[in-house]
Amino acid sequence: MTTEEKGSVPPTPAKTGELLAAAQPKAPPAGRLRTALVAGCRAGSVGAGIGLAVAALEQLAIALWAPGRVEATASERLAGGTLGASFFAISAVVAGSFGHYVGSFRSPSAARRGKIALATLAISSVALFHAFALGLRLLLGSSLTVSGVQFFLNSAGHMLQAIGSQYLGYLAAVVAGGAVVAAGVALAVRRVSRAPMTVRRVEVAGSVGLSALALVAVAGPVPSAIKRGAAKTSPEVALISSVAGPSRRADRFSGEGFGLLTKAALDSPPQATRAEWDLAAADSELRPNVIVITLETVGANHVGFLGYPRDVTPNLDRIADRGLVLERAYSTATHSNYAQMGVISSLFPRRGAALDMYHRLDYPRVLLHDLLAPLGYTTGTVSSQDENWQGMLRFQSTGTATYFRHALDHQGERLDMVTEEIAPDEETVRHAIEWIDRADGAPFSLYLNLQSTHFPYPIPKAAPRPFQPSEPKGTFNYVVWERAELQTIVNRYDNALRYVDQQVGRLYDALAERDLLHDTIIVITADHGENFFDHDMVTHGRSLFEEEARVPLVVHYPAWVDARRVDVPVSTLDVLPTIVDLMGLPPHPALQGESTAWVGLPGNERRAAVFMNIQGWKHYDGIVCLPYKLVFDPDTEVSALYDLERDPKELFDVAQQRPDVTVALEEVLLAQIEAQEVYHADDDDGRLLRKERFAPQMLSCPELSGR
Repeated sequence: MTTEEKGSVPPTPAKTGELLAAAQPKAPPAGRLRTALVAGCRAGSVGAGIGLAVAALEQLAIALWAPGRVEATASERLAGGTLGASFFAISAVVAGSFGHYVGSFRSPSAARRGKIALATLAISSVALFHAFALGLRLLLGSSLTVSGVQFFLNSAGHMLQAIGSQYLGYLAAVVAGGAVVAAGVALAVRRVSRAPMTVRRVEVAGSVGLSALALVAVAGPVPSAIKRGAAKTSPEVALISSVAGPSRRADRFSGEGFGLLTKAALDSPPQATRAEWDLAAADSELRPNVIVITLETVGANHVGFLGYPRDVTPNLDRIADRGLVLERAYSTATHSNYAQMGVISSLFPRRGAALDMYHRLDYPRVLLHDLLAPLGYTTGTVSSQDENWQGMLRFQSTGTATYFRHALDHQGERLDMVTEEIAPDEETVRHAIEWIDRADGAPFSLYLNLQSTHFPYPIPKAAPRPFQPSEPKGTFNYVVWERAELQTIVNRYDNALRYVDQQVGRLYDALAERDLLHDTIIVITADHGENFFDHDMVTHGRSLFEEEARVPLVVHYPAWVDARRVDVPVSTLDVLPTIVDLMGLPPHPALQGESTAWVGLPGNERRAAVFMNIQGWKHYDGIVCLPYKLVFDPDTEVSALYDLERDPKELFDVAQQRPDVTVALEEVLLAQIEAQEVYHADDDDGRLLRKERFAPQMLSCPELSGR
């Protein structure tokens, strides 16, 4: 026996298999690909099985913890579950085939490991996506949409900070669950690989069929009604359905009415008319000071002058007693990045099918400082907020030289709002008063943004807290609270609102001390309201119900406006047009709102509809034409109709009982949305419209039949 023979070690069976495989001729590329596809399809059978189980668990969870959140028929639930399984299957097929194909260039065992690893990763990722989507459905009642994804990504730093500070426990649970799921998936894929050949054929056929179903759902000519039904129970279909596609709004209506309404909205003033307005403004000698105050998260139902029983807003109440109170004012949206910009631009924020984060700003914008700086005003913005939120600073940067200060410019201690840090409102108001003093008698315009009433309602340590208890003991985050602590949380909010009210009073008194009140237009409003378990919801950005959509709106200008109250629907889009009117100027062609200065007086009838929308985690479009409010869900293409006179709490959807009203309001609402999207489309027609004309005109309410 030689030395080599003495030192040799018998090869293991696995090693022998690899040596034999290495000794065999390499399979041609086509054969290698065919083998990889078969292996991937077998992994797809595992994905399909897990998908069916996940779909069943999803429906059970919704039935147990959120009954009524998903109103779907049995066939829609079955279709959604089957489509969900198909997405699990196709992800496993694609990933497993790719892993097997790449690994096959090394050895059969590497091919198997590659298939198992990538198929496990794909199936686990889809399962985590379903877990996240289910969480949104249970907590917010919302499907995951493109707008929601954009909303997260555009402020990823803020969102991750919030997750790290308040949602870390949820995240840890998801990660732990994901690890368990991944281990189980890997084991299942490995065991399936050893199944008999007869079973393999069934697995391959099933995976191919389900994968084809997923591809058809994405790209095939599936009727929209089927997609809408499946979107109720399949998060993948809901996400895909939220992607912008060709408009089918006109298909809902017979006749020419829809097209004529859209055309009327698009028949907006040519941009050449701006020169005429500039000449008229230059000739006017009336130069009152202007202050626009936006309060964060203050609903009409939470201020004393509109009926809130607690003594929370004494300063706002005394200002309202001396001004024009628009008792039925609506915000343009119930999330700040849309609502606040609507106030200072009079531009309706609904521009596309998904969230507008102000990346493309190729349309004419005339903000408060753009209106008044050319007239010799000293203009400024002083805000407690980080105006970078969701791109708002981009929107406000119009090229007009103006003073600007926001939270990031504050050098002292800031208040933690979880998603960002804000400047204390008392410091913001102090700085605003100092800025007014520096104007030194010149006419000025100021946009002031106060923030402490945003969740979690932070105020300085030294600020009074008259309403107690105000420190929640249990779960308290933007998504969910404990109902048992409702009064404690309302106390906390009221303390914050009382603090903000004090700051408004400080500014008002400072103007009085400087003898500026008589000749200063002061407009006070809010970006949206807040839910305190109204309709089983908390915080905001969830709905277009009155608690979120209605806001206070006061116009104080003793020189021209007598104290009075008006119960007529108006919009926060009307703030700038009202200021322009009170300055004795003609309507500005760039503004989509209309003046409220004389509304309610004889000869000043108002026919304009009030339009609203949400494009954050949820997506709704709305219209108010008293006595009705209609809310349209673009994802399901279903409307809810409320009679605000008979049902002010919006407890009963009467869309089925009043189909005539539903259709009439839908036609006006969807024609306005169509005009907005056509005008803002990123195509040649849209670019030409934006180059030649101002934003679409807002349509009037339709004639509604008797009740």
